[in-house]
Amino acid sequence: MEEIKAVKGVNDILPQESSLWQKVEQTARDVFAKYGYKEIRTPIFEATGLFQRGIGTHTDIVQKEMYSFEDQKGRNISLRPEGTASVVRAYLEHGLHSKGALQKLYYLGPMFRYEKPQAGRSRQFHQIGIEAIGSASAVIDAETIILLKNLFLEFGIDDITIKLNSSGCSCCREEYQKNLKHSLKNKIQDMCHDCQTRYEKNIMRVLDCKHEKCQTQLQELPDIRDAICDDCSTHFDEVLGYLDKFGVKYIIEPRLVRGLDYYNRTVFEVTSKHLGSQDAVAAGGRYDYLIKSMGGPETPAIGFALGMERLVSILIKKGIEESKRQGIYFAPLGQNALEKVFSIAEDLRAKGLSVQFGYDIKSLKAQMRYADKQNFKYLIIVGDEEVKAGVVQVKDLDTGEIETSKLNGLYGA
Repeated sequence: MEEIKAVKGVNDILPQESSLWQKVEQTARDVFAKYGYKEIRTPIFEATGLFQRGIGTHTDIVQKEMYSFEDQKGRNISLRPEGTASVVRAYLEHGLHSKGALQKLYYLGPMFRYEKPQAGRSRQFHQIGIEAIGSASAVIDAETIILLKNLFLEFGIDDITIKLNSSGCSCCREEYQKNLKHSLKNKIQDMCHDCQTRYEKNIMRVLDCKHEKCQTQLQELPDIRDAICDDCSTHFDEVLGYLDKFGVKYIIEPRLVRGLDYYNRTVFEVTSKHLGSQDAVAAGGRYDYLIKSMGGPETPAIGFALGMERLVSILIKKGIEESKRQGIYFAPLGQNALEKVFSIAEDLRAKGLSVQFGYDIKSLKAQMRYADKQNFKYLIIVGDEEVKAGVVQVKDLDTGEIETSKLNGLYGA
């Protein structure tokens, strides 16, 4: 019989890893709450048209990477490749704009893209993201970036690099696109096939190309910040001013435009030296036209998404794993001991403690080995003779110290 394995490009998160994932998720929830964000949960699949309109028909995501299929009624459905389009759809469908001028929302969960599986990039991957919908202020741009920086600090990561740029508005960007096309006219034949397609259909995406032979050509292109209008320039300067005021270090990256069509003005990316060539761990920006393009009122917005797989990889490489011992493991060494432990475990659980015990009576050595591997804090040894005497042996698995404790007085049981 053929061995059944997970589909290529997806990964299981095993129990020894999941505690770290839970820590990441809870840390994010705690930080978001401080800034007034509330959770929104959207479906993992949507009508394909949502992503075509929201992300852009000529983006790599829509053209190459989406998992799309027809359902039983012939409707074209896609697994979500990112979170923003779904959040905006829910924002409009449920009239959230009528519930307050500013909506601060966060999400977390799996996304899906058909890409070549590699370190930190899977076909099912997980993101944590926020969307602040309803304000055009440079203050919220700065606050969003500061929030992201503080989130990394809460994770214990203080060596990230924040890259910033302004991608302009629809007015000034039109002129820049003409200049860009003119500058690339005699170079495009030496660039990759994707860039040649982007040149005709979506010229700004050329700036986002990571192909080695295209990078040298991109270095000589005009800087978008030289072309942006006075309003966009003032907005960006205000963002930088607030970041400077709070001591946020950043790098201006003139080629940074992000890979989705809906971005305008402030765009940003967070990278880490711990990730190799695919070094981006979070990214985002302002998207003031997206909601109107999806049938809603003209509404400014900004957000970011953070890749959980890459974040967890950084935490592991930096030795910030969730390895703290916790919980109690009882090692019964006889039938009477097992029955007594069963009763005590329920009493302790009722008091809010995490308790497990050996259901099958095995040797003490085997149970001690199990308790150590499972990262329990305490091992409590209970034999039939100990039950008669009303005492147990309590071993601290952090320190190795062993104490004798009265059975009936154990943790108030």
